[in-house]
Amino acid sequence: MRSFFQDFKKDDDGNIVECKMHDLIHDFAEFLTKTDFSVLVNNEKISSHKIRHLAVDDEENPSIYEAKKLRTLLVGKTSKSVPFALHKLTCLRTLDLSHAYYTLGESALEGLPSEVNRLLHLRYLDLSSNTRLKELPETVRSLVNLQTLKLNRCRSLCKLPEGIGELSNLRHLEVKYTYYLKCYPRGGIERLSQLRTLSKFVVSDGSSKGSVIGELGNLNFLKGSLSITGLRNVKSGNEVKEAQLHKKENISDLVLNFEDSEPDIGHVSSEEEIPRMEGVLENLEPHKESLERLEIRNYVGSTLPTWMRMMSNITCLYLRNCPNLKVEPHYLFPPRLETLVLREDVGVLSKSLMSLTHNNNLKSLFIDSLPHSSLPQGLNQLTSLQKLTFFGCDFLDFKPEELKPLTMLRELYIQGCPIFTRRGISREEDWSILTHIPKILINHPGLPYYY
Repeated sequence: MRSFFQDFKKDDDGNIVECKMHDLIHDFAEFLTKTDFSVLVNNEKISSHKIRHLAVDDEENPSIYEAKKLRTLLVGKTSKSVPFALHKLTCLRTLDLSHAYYTLGESALEGLPSEVNRLLHLRYLDLSSNTRLKELPETVRSLVNLQTLKLNRCRSLCKLPEGIGELSNLRHLEVKYTYYLKCYPRGGIERLSQLRTLSKFVVSDGSSKGSVIGELGNLNFLKGSLSITGLRNVKSGNEVKEAQLHKKENISDLVLNFEDSEPDIGHVSSEEEIPRMEGVLENLEPHKESLERLEIRNYVGSTLPTWMRMMSNITCLYLRNCPNLKVEPHYLFPPRLETLVLREDVGVLSKSLMSLTHNNNLKSLFIDSLPHSSLPQGLNQLTSLQKLTFFGCDFLDFKPEELKPLTMLRELYIQGCPIFTRRGISREEDWSILTHIPKILINHPGLPYYY
């Protein structure tokens, strides 16, 4: 027996969401906790009304609601609606009604009853992956002891309760992959001064009911990842200063998305908008020492922020759809940059990487949907590269010998680049001159993808 746990399953972020326990360990753990914890399958009946922690495969099991002193309820399978009797479990601290990420096509929760406000002791509520859930009842505001609210992958979720600001003890608000959540209630998030986790913040389009960037100003306990979307709606560089990102010492991963979701293909930037967005990005300066990963999406400006070169701990930079970028050859990128991701049109960086040739730490380069046919100028001078990936580059056409100067390269991946396929360049003999690259995969079904 090499491990207590085995057969791990992970979600889209690589987090372990399920595993199996070795039979011997399972039986021993079950013996030790039989008076406190129980697992019910196939409508089994609860063994004791004194059970404190319960895992069930179906929330419709009537035996659940006999355990009036339950502290923890984990439900393996949820129906479209929560049984009315749930609100009788008034001692609950933890309620997990999340839908397994690998069964998204099956029946999922569509709503919570307003009576959820009777669960006054609730500290942890997980509703993740319920893809039909559109909103939460306003009565959620009564759960004043709630510390964690998980709504990840609730892809139909379009609003948060107007009274979310009353959840004064909330520490963690997780809303990853909530693509239809494009507006937060005005003045709600800024009242959650104890927040440690806020996976996404949405800047509204100017509506009096929507959130503004300054609401982030007091949230200085935030840590980990923060994604700010809708930055195109910020009116000025001075307004964005109110977010005070430079005071958030524990943000390590920052996403700055100027759209609220996908880019507006029909949108044409005005002469006024471009300098305004440049001012917004320049004034979004984060804490200089904590940031390790920076992502900039759908940015219409032509300049990168001056503060980026001073971010001493950034190791990963991700740029997507920044078509007007004009980076001078002498521009200084973060000194410890190891991974660079370029997706779609990123202006001059789609044509030239000369500004990166002085960087001796760059180890990985990922190029997705390059709009040009030739390799970016200077790419073959990035001699510290160990991993190079081309993905979905419809027009890209180059010869293997162009990569010969990259003597440190150990992995080369080419996926979804049709010109290579049509001329049969994926044949092994075409790449025989690159003997220094141990791993070359072209249009291979198991190719890794940087997301």
